[in-house]
Amino acid sequence: MRRITTLLLISLLVLLTASTAPAKTQINIGIVTNPKLVHTRAGLWFQEELEKLCPGKYEVVVHHSAALGSETQVLQQIQLGTTQMSVCTTGPIEAFVPEIKALEMPFLFPSYEAADRALDGAVGAELEKRFAAANFALLHFLDNGFRNLTNARRPVKTPADARGLKIRTMEAPTHLAIWRAIGANPTPMAWPIFTALQQGVIDGQENPVAVIHAARLYEAGQKYLTLTRHVYSALVFVANKDFISGLPAAEREAVLAAAKTASLKGRAFIRDNEARQLEELRQHGMEVEEHPDLAAFREATAPVIKSVSGPAKEIVAAIRRAID
Repeated sequence: MRRITTLLLISLLVLLTASTAPAKTQINIGIVTNPKLVHTRAGLWFQEELEKLCPGKYEVVVHHSAALGSETQVLQQIQLGTTQMSVCTTGPIEAFVPEIKALEMPFLFPSYEAADRALDGAVGAELEKRFAAANFALLHFLDNGFRNLTNARRPVKTPADARGLKIRTMEAPTHLAIWRAIGANPTPMAWPIFTALQQGVIDGQENPVAVIHAARLYEAGQKYLTLTRHVYSALVFVANKDFISGLPAAEREAVLAAAKTASLKGRAFIRDNEARQLEELRQHGMEVEEHPDLAAFREATAPVIKSVSGPAKEIVAAIRRAID
């Protein structure tokens, strides 16, 4: 009888200990891309790093492949606080933080190094304030590479060659303006777009080499790749502002440090693999135009930059000062 009583007491103590153990704080990260792409990889790197810095305190769940909806929908969730974070492209952010359109301007950044100087410095700090005003926390910048054109119909070397092509773009006014200026027929469409390409609903799309490679767009009939490098495709590690500010100071610093580490890994992943991925695209039958008439593309898209006004124009000027 005494043994049974002792066992019951031990069991009760175990249950009480389990019930009083602090619950992990869940961080949901909504990402539209599959696990091969840098957006999702960065989310997983953040998960790993935060566990090192705050072992057992957080349960980071990476919802990839648009499980929580499009980037616009995920940003709405983050703004409301129902989802905590995302790694997303800047295009859809334009609907929430209009000044971000400065980063989407055609042919603004000449290199990765120039982008780093601007976004890791005063330009990034200014954009942090703009994000905060929309109830977002800008944790860090990474990138997806420079955007290039693919299509199924014909080689493209000049803007005239792109005229009339139905090109998928992100759901972002600036991207629509760029392709209208070139003479194409831009069609905003949420990712993924493989089926739309395969079925000929659209002729082509524009994305960095890493996306074209990971999404195997050559299997969707995208035969022609033109290295226009027309827009630097920044990615943002973004979070709900109230969630971040509500964390204990030490844990908030750990979250910021984990986001920075994941973002820097993301930059290296894109830049170190680009040449190899481009060669593999060739091996899969894509015809690559390495030397399009960039002067003609710059001239065609110049009105897009000239049309920028207000705070976004100020940020464009700040970027130019940072990279000169």
